[in-house]
Amino acid sequence: MESNLDTLIIIAIAGTSIFLFISGFVVFFVVFYQKRMLQKKMELQNIEAEYQRTMLQSTIDSQEKERKRIASELHDGVGAMLSAAKLNLGMLLSGAIPKEESNEAVDETKAMIDETIETVRRISKDLLPSSLEQFGISQAVEELCEKLSNASTRIIFEHDEANIDLDVHQELLLYRITQELINNALKHAQASEIKVILNADPVSLSVIDNGVGFDKELVEGDIKKGVGLYNIENRVSLLNGELIFDSEKEKGTSITIKLVP
Repeated sequence: MESNLDTLIIIAIAGTSIFLFISGFVVFFVVFYQKRMLQKKMELQNIEAEYQRTMLQSTIDSQEKERKRIASELHDGVGAMLSAAKLNLGMLLSGAIPKEESNEAVDETKAMIDETIETVRRISKDLLPSSLEQFGISQAVEELCEKLSNASTRIIFEHDEANIDLDVHQELLLYRITQELINNALKHAQASEIKVILNADPVSLSVIDNGVGFDKELVEGDIKKGVGLYNIENRVSLLNGELIFDSEKEKGTSITIKLVP
């Protein structure tokens, strides 16, 4: 009897020890797992925060670049032409220009003013295309393709006939994205053809080139920054859209923006 009791005590102690060990292991595993999950969550939050900072900086850089471009055009183009016209008028009024040359000076001044007006119209059109306000995104994108198409790179525009249901702000954002995608392709792709496809239901825009392409794994690195995709992603997010990117070396690049209905 005593031997059986000792055996039962030993079994009870061993069972309790095993139970405590398993319980301790489970507690340790849960604590360790929770700690790892918390660490992973913090890492993801840091990555997301860094991504947002990068996108914000890209937007700021893009805006600053656009401001500098407009300032340069106003100063070097409009400002210079108006200064020259003012100088000519001053010389005409003061009699510094001989009478026999006055008609030529007047024509020259008139030509300067006409050129200045044309430059101001071009800058204004670049900022907000009149066709976008009057006829909508399809007409504006078609005109953009015609304007940017050249002898070395043909730009083809395709669209369905259905009405595209976007508000003015969304249309302007989509137009700016299209403008940037085409300019990126012209600058980097070395393509002979760029195809721009605009669909209405659901709203989507694709820019496809037959250029040199590049390795998709490099998209998250310097190439992504170089082709301005951070800025495009930021604008796509404002449209509540999805950016789909595909590229392969020597086979071109395809970028599609899909708007969530």
